[in-house]
Amino acid sequence: MAFVVKTARTLRNNWKKSTFAVIVLTWGGSYTKHYFDTRSLMKGYCERAAQLGSRPIAVNQNPRTVTVILNPNANKRKAQAEFEKYCAPLLHLAGISLEVIKTESEGHAKQLIESVADAEAVVVAGGDGTLSEVVTGLLRRTNENCVVPIGVLPLGKNNTVARLLFPAETKLEKVKSLADATMAVIEEVTKPVDVMRIEILDTEAHESRKPIYAVSGIKWGAYRDAEVKKDSYWYFGGLKKYATYLLNGLKGSLSWDCQAQLVYSPPCTGCSNCRQVQTSTQPKSWWFQRYNSLINQLGISFIKKDDSLKYQRIHNPQCTQQMEKQVTTADLTLFTSNAIRTDGDPKLNLRIGPQNVDYMDFVKQGWKSELGESREVKEAIEARTIEINPKKGSEEAWFSIDNENYEVKPIRVTLLPKVLNMFCQEAV
Repeated sequence: MAFVVKTARTLRNNWKKSTFAVIVLTWGGSYTKHYFDTRSLMKGYCERAAQLGSRPIAVNQNPRTVTVILNPNANKRKAQAEFEKYCAPLLHLAGISLEVIKTESEGHAKQLIESVADAEAVVVAGGDGTLSEVVTGLLRRTNENCVVPIGVLPLGKNNTVARLLFPAETKLEKVKSLADATMAVIEEVTKPVDVMRIEILDTEAHESRKPIYAVSGIKWGAYRDAEVKKDSYWYFGGLKKYATYLLNGLKGSLSWDCQAQLVYSPPCTGCSNCRQVQTSTQPKSWWFQRYNSLINQLGISFIKKDDSLKYQRIHNPQCTQQMEKQVTTADLTLFTSNAIRTDGDPKLNLRIGPQNVDYMDFVKQGWKSELGESREVKEAIEARTIEINPKKGSEEAWFSIDNENYEVKPIRVTLLPKVLNMFCQEAV
């Protein structure tokens, strides 16, 4: 009993040192537990990858080669270290040859993928912005007829698509999501995903503009403007995402008044109007033309089979219908099924928030979105194509397209259903 009393008296007389010691011991215990949990987790994945890599291949067959587009600046320059720690070892154990190409600036991934020679598979090691650039480069290069499967490693700050494919909340689950994403590439399990084609409708510009492609969605409004400011409140630590809405709820610089004319067509399961016959961009030499029938008989395919041919006899009058709507809102979002789980046929999901938002509602709805819940929606529209014609204002405004900033201009968004194959888990 005397020992307990003496210990309590010592802790009380030296409370600062005692508090510091408790904090250090708690952090050390948490770090040690995470370290051993991570090692145990990765050990299981390494054994599984090594088992797959030990499978024999034919004498005349080369090992798989995967092109990795790595953004070393993603997630505060942590992407490269995490890729080399959690992803690359699994790919090497599986016997896959890696060609790692690092991006050097914004937009560089788009240029790189347009110049990469015939890749068996492309893996994007980065966030939403890097993925959008790679998809844009691939679809521009192949005239929206891409056969190369794409893998996504959630190494960025924003990983909208990867979060649905490989969900993660805790620190250990994030390591697991990286390992799962890597194993999906190794096991070659794919699923078709939708893509948005975004064309700028700028009548003042005479130069031809190439389309942008996005896989998750478009955001416009006050909540979008607040989201992009989160990093500027770094001094709040883990509370910065909540402080963002508290400190911006009364600022007039946010896009509280988004006015636009919408022109949209209803969703379509596929017809002669929306499923045009694709033309291959690959050159057909004389030997290819001569032996094409023989190649098909052997079951070898070098180009993507054109599924659009079966839709040429289907006529859907509603597909060509266009509806107009004037909107005024503080929150407008447009998503594909890659960003939000939807049932039924492929479609664009447009969500229009309330026209007026007071301070308390702004904070409440902003915190809901940070917790993964949906904000208040006044009207929801499903469509195949949508034109957004913003009313010109005096202040500069911005869209977020796959969480990348683009100046607000008139745009046409067209859904390209199941145009890409993306590596995923078997259960997805």
